[in-house]
Amino acid sequence: MEVVWSKTAKNSLATTIRFIKGNFGEGVAKTIRLEIEKRVGQLVVYPLLGKEDEKHSTSGRKIRYIIVNRRSRVYYYLQNQRIYIILVWDTRQDIHSLKKLLS
Repeated sequence: MEVVWSKTAKNSLATTIRFIKGNFGEGVAKTIRLEIEKRVGQLVVYPLLGKEDEKHSTSGRKIRYIIVNRRSRVYYYLQNQRIYIILVWDTRQDIHSLKKLLS
């Protein structure tokens, strides 16, 4: 399977890493980024690894997420032998904007 990162996912990854770097240091930010890359890489072998997010899924698109650590999630969906990464989410962010970003 091929992994495709959406523009929103790339932007949210950069924002999350900046936030972590600013609050916890460059070392922690680098560790988290590597964890995210590792977990996304696991999806190629195990695409159903993530849990379905029933709140944000529709009949046409089942959104799933993987937990990277206690504070970070990667949201994605599967379509035509591709894994579409749609968002990297830090759970300390405003939960109300999550629905808008996943729409």
